[in-house]
Formats: sequence, C-alpha cells, structure tokens
Amino acid sequence: FHSIYKRTDTNSWVKFGAFPHVEASISQGFKDMDAFSESDMYAVGGDGDVWRFDGARWRQQGFPSNLQLATVTCAGDGRVYISGEGGSLWRGRESSWELIYKGGSSIMWNDVLWFESKLWLASDYQFRIWNGAQLISPTLDGTPEGETVPVFGHMDVRDGLLVVASPNVVMSFDGREWRTLVAPY
Repeated sequence: FHSIYKRTDTNSWVKFGAFPHVEASISQGFKDMDAFSESDMYAVGGDGDVWRFDGARWRQQGFPSNLQLATVTCAGDGRVYISGEGGSLWRGRESSWELIYKGGSSIMWNDVLWFESKLWLASDYQFRIWNGAQLISPTLDGTPEGETVPVFGHMDVRDGLLVVASPNVVMSFDGREWRTLVAPY
C-alpha cells in the first residue's frame, strides 16, 4: 500500500524511504507520485491519502477531502496539483490545499502534466488544459475557436515534446505545432 522503490541499476530496485506503519486498507495506497527533487516528493492515492518526502522521511499530509485520488504533479510554477474522483483538481503544498476545480466526470484523469507553463490533463474520454480558471479544450491552431485536438487517453512529456496517445491516434506537440504520429486505421 505504501511502498516506493528507486531503480539504482538494471534489474536493481531498492526501497526508497521507510514509511511509518499504517494499518493497510483499501482506502489507502499510492496511484501516483512526482517530485521537485529527491528531497521534495509527493505520493497520492486511496481516499485522500497524501504523503510528502522531505529528504529524511515520509510524512502523511493533511488533505481536505477523502475522495479517491488519481494523480499528483509537481509543477513548474512551484505548486503541487492533485487530481481525484470526478475529475476534481486541487492545488497546494504540504498540508495546505485548495479545490480549484470540482469535476463532474464519471472517470478520473489518467495523467496530469506540466508543459509549456500550463497544466495538461488527459482521461479515457477527455483532453484539457487548466488555464488558471477553468478547463479548456486544446485546439490545433491554439485559438479558442479552433478545431479541437482529436486525441485523449494517456500522455507524457520529454525533451520539450508532449505526446498524447488514444487507442487509435497518437499526436505530439512541441509548443507550436501538433503532429499526427499514428493516424486512425
């Protein structure tokens, strides 16, 4: 339920930081983790189960909800974003959190990532950007009235490139231009 491992070499994993003993239950356990550094990490999951590693030990953080949590993102703006049940979104650090979006979805976000100074969110049915006030659909030309980017599912960011993969489409975005890498069959 509360185990984090660090890969130190090929086929070599070591437990990272000891967790205090907590009685295991289905309302706890991690679904995601992210870090600003090896001495400032967050792990979330379960029903409002939020932990932070400060470089010396893991500590459970206060969180204002017992909704099921899905993702955690240590963003480039210095804040931590946590998504949860219904597509809700919280922003904060340590034990100070504010609900910035109350979702109404029946599914949770698969991935929430920081790219090009924005928070990007992908689920099995949606692909959105948090603009600081609301969730908006990204468009191919970057204008609010442009054609919506026809992709959703899972995403990753590496080397200045955002890649989003749906079951039949894979697209990349370099901050200026969208490219189709895998087209529908």
